[in-house]
Parts: sequence; structure tokens; C-alpha cells
Amino acid sequence: MRSPCLAVLLIATSLAAVSRAEPPPPKDWEVEITPYGWVPDLDASVETRNGTEHFHVGMDDVLENLDVAAMGRVTARWRRWVGVLDGVWTVLEEDDSFQRGPLQVDADARQTLALVQALGGYRVISRPGGLFGTAAPGDERLFGFDVLAGVNYTYVSSSFELERDPVGPLAGNDRHFGNSTDWFAPAVGIRLHNDFTARLRLETLASVGGFGVGDAPDHTWMITTLLSYRFTDHWLAAIGHRGITANGDDGDLRMHGPMIGIGYRF
Repeated sequence: MRSPCLAVLLIATSLAAVSRAEPPPPKDWEVEITPYGWVPDLDASVETRNGTEHFHVGMDDVLENLDVAAMGRVTARWRRWVGVLDGVWTVLEEDDSFQRGPLQVDADARQTLALVQALGGYRVISRPGGLFGTAAPGDERLFGFDVLAGVNYTYVSSSFELERDPVGPLAGNDRHFGNSTDWFAPAVGIRLHNDFTARLRLETLASVGGFGVGDAPDHTWMITTLLSYRFTDHWLAAIGHRGITANGDDGDLRMHGPMIGIGYRF
């Protein structure tokens, strides 16, 4: 009589062990918030009546003339539905003065740039264990391939102020020049991310937009690559690179440079 009871006990114990070894179900949702800094090189060419004018602003010039900036991104996933919201707002200001004969002239140039990208889509590939690994019990690594669509918003404002100091009987004089423009344009993209370990993740988001809608350029490209390391269960550090290209009838713009940020994932 003991043998059947012992066999039943062994089977029950084995089933319990197998049940404990099964990996937990994946989280239905994940949110990551990452404020970051991005310092780009800027190259531009503008078509004028006198031909094409070329401009270059290096990273050191950007840092020297940076007045204020705010940048950040939020990524979210619910099951296989994903979303990305990324925003950049910068104000560059440069003060200069020059002498023209007896007159002292002060010049103040101010450039404001805002970029916002909002994308949503679906994770068409979700491979447990990462691209190069095999899923194990309790393994949170994942390789994902997302297809995205949404909208880009761009705002550009430039102002230039000249102030002439009074000299003798000549009174001082101020002149102000400036203009601004903004536009919305559709965008489509793909995103790949791979967990090399439970804490180390590489993500690349590539999108194209513009399509000449309204005041938008004919084509805009943006590629962002980030390598993040989660040093606690929630906090992470990220480094990467971003490149943006815009091509239109009035000229071309290229910005590229390093990124660094601190994020919170839950």
C-alpha cells in the first residue's frame, strides 16, 4: 500500500517543481521616463537670391550660447501596443558689440527651437530571451520590433536686435528683426530594442516625416540610438546619439550629436 502512495507523492512533488520553474507571465505594461541632454553639431544650407549660403555651428558654440533647454522622452507599452513621446526645446542667445565710427552698436541674436515627436504603434515581433539568447525561467530579456506612426511638430523662431548707444547730439536707437514659423507633419518609423542582459538594453528608433505637408520640409529623418543600463530595479542611465536631417526647397538642415540621460522605468 505504501508504494502507490509514495508514487503519488513523488508525482505531486515533481509537478509542483515544474510549476515553480515556469517563467512568470510578462508584464502587461511598462513605462520609461528619461530626461536627457543632447548637444548637436549643426550644418545648414539656405537658398538665397545670391546663391546657396552654408552655415555651421559646432557643439562648443551651442554650449557657449545655450540660454535654456528642456529635453525628455516617455516610452510606454501595454501588451503589444507601444507609444513614444519625445520633446526638445532650446534657446540660443548670442550678444556682441562692434564699433562703427564713433558709434557703439550692441547686437543680440536669439534662436528658439522646439521639436516634438508623438508616435504610436504595435510590436510585431516580441522574442523572449533577447535576440541572441534563450529564454530561461524568470528571464525578463526581450527583443522587440515595433512599427510606428504619428506626427512631428516643429517650431523655429529667430530674432535679431540692434541697439545704438547715444553719441553727442545723436540719440540712441533700437531696431528689432525677427520671424517665426511652425508646422505639424505626419511621420512613420520603426523601433528595435534588445535586452543583452536583464539590465543592459540597446534601442534604435528611426523615423521619416514631413512629406511637404503645409510648411513642412519635403523629407525629415530622425535616428536615435540609446544604450541604457538599469543600475537599480527602476533607475537607469542612458548614453547615445541622435541625428536629424531636413530637406526642403528652401534649404537643408543637419543636426547630430551625443545624448546622455537619467531615467526611471516601472
